[in-house]
Amino acid sequence: MTSALLIAAVILGSLTVLASPSAAAGSAPTVSATQVDESIDFATVQFLDPWDFSNNQDLPNYSQLNHFKMTNTSRSNGVFRGTSEPFGFMRLLQSWDNSGLPWGRDGAINEIDTATYDRISFRMKTDLSQPRTGGRVVWYDCGQLRAECQGGTKFVSEPGWHTYDVELQNDPAEYPVEWQGMVRGLSLIPSRMATNFEVDWIRLYDSSTGQTVTVNPSSSGDLYWDLDRNPTNNTASNPNWGRVDPLAVDATGPITFNASAFPVGNYFFYTDDGSGASAYSAALKIDARPRVQVINPDLAGGLSYAKKVRKDPWDFKQASDMWLTPNASVQILGGKAVGINTAPDLTDSGVYLATKAGKPINTSQFHRVTIKVFYAGDFSLSATPGGGMNGRLAWHRADTGQYMTSDDIVVHPGWNIITLDLSDFAPVDLLEPYAAGMKWKGLKIDQFRFDPHEDAGVRQFKIDYIHLNRDDRASRKKFTVKLRDKAYEPGSTVKVFVDTDNSGFNGTLVASQALKTGVNKVVINRADTGKGKRWVYVEITDPSGTTSRNYSTGPVKM
Repeated sequence: MTSALLIAAVILGSLTVLASPSAAAGSAPTVSATQVDESIDFATVQFLDPWDFSNNQDLPNYSQLNHFKMTNTSRSNGVFRGTSEPFGFMRLLQSWDNSGLPWGRDGAINEIDTATYDRISFRMKTDLSQPRTGGRVVWYDCGQLRAECQGGTKFVSEPGWHTYDVELQNDPAEYPVEWQGMVRGLSLIPSRMATNFEVDWIRLYDSSTGQTVTVNPSSSGDLYWDLDRNPTNNTASNPNWGRVDPLAVDATGPITFNASAFPVGNYFFYTDDGSGASAYSAALKIDARPRVQVINPDLAGGLSYAKKVRKDPWDFKQASDMWLTPNASVQILGGKAVGINTAPDLTDSGVYLATKAGKPINTSQFHRVTIKVFYAGDFSLSATPGGGMNGRLAWHRADTGQYMTSDDIVVHPGWNIITLDLSDFAPVDLLEPYAAGMKWKGLKIDQFRFDPHEDAGVRQFKIDYIHLNRDDRASRKKFTVKLRDKAYEPGSTVKVFVDTDNSGFNGTLVASQALKTGVNKVVINRADTGKGKRWVYVEITDPSGTTSRNYSTGPVKM
């Protein structure tokens, strides 16, 4: 018998409350494999952080930013939950469609390649009173919530915990955009009806990288999976167990399924015929692929203007890091610039950073800005009090006396670490739409300003540091690459390559060694890399022979 566990737009692993087990009722199922590789998953590859709701980055809990028409939202114990109105949605990926400078997890710089990722799976619970209502997976090729950019597909949403596996194929009756090309926005609609919901994990995955597994029940009853081999906690509130095939009854023959949809973990199988759980099978381990992080070189770059030229970084340990704070009341508290916006113009507060007299900022050298800043309050981009959650940069050219102002930088409540390579942007993207000017590169700047927000009401901000850095660069013809595997397994190996760009994985091997847990340091030499700007990529192979590669987020000047 072939399982309905992993087929398009069906429900997988439904939960039925079991009778309290006593002794094991039946012999253990057998499993055809003890270990298979995790399938390639978008969030795990792109962010080195799966959408498992283990941290706030997976889905920051801010209405009108990451979820819409949802209330009572919270995240705890790896589960995101809330109350959804009809067609309320969680926004997993979004961009501002060239109306702001993209940073972090913005979809404009983290596009989904639809040629790679063809299915989405998720573990979700609802309290729908009516079974078989329609949910939706919706995508946007422009990133914003515009009808002409929208594609989507339906799935059947059911009460209780279920694992859903959905083929990403557009429904032309509702949406105009096919699942093709590059996608910048992705949302999940739990149901077209109002419901309380919980989501345990979401995987946008490449089904071709999965492996099939066969489970032989060995005794009568329904077949279940479990993450902890403890049937006593298999209750309706626990997401960590479920039916292998909700469409099968008394499955006594082997069931074959594709493990692609499921996240990393150890899965155990048992049957239950109503009299209690059978003995458990041996573990099926879905093994994590290496999660390659190149820590240095990186997008933030190396030495800063303030440290190299001023000999004093903009770390706000003293008030002299600032020289003017228009429309703002700012004081230094605990190594931070803590302030609020003030009259006469609440929407135009700013912090001018101290530069060295006679030593303007050379933008050809210093072009990588990183800002760590905190905001109190909620999120809104409205022009009314409580809105204005967009910051800006501004600068004054020493040669022409011209002021330039950047486009919006959309910011979030809480702490933000914003990193931008200003030399990456064409003038039309870098500057306000009405501002004349030129690219960042090639300027001499004697004033540099950060505007934290444009709230028409009073909002507190805290600036921890601002760095305006040059590229990472070699010292004495050597550079230390820092890297790690966020899914480290003992016995893994690492290879380090350099490339003239950050695509194609077609560079030159310059080092290889055994991989250690935590941060690894690998020294590379100019004699091996050649002189000039180089991108680093790292290839890690785990003991099972699975290999992952990743580029550095910034180059190094060798």
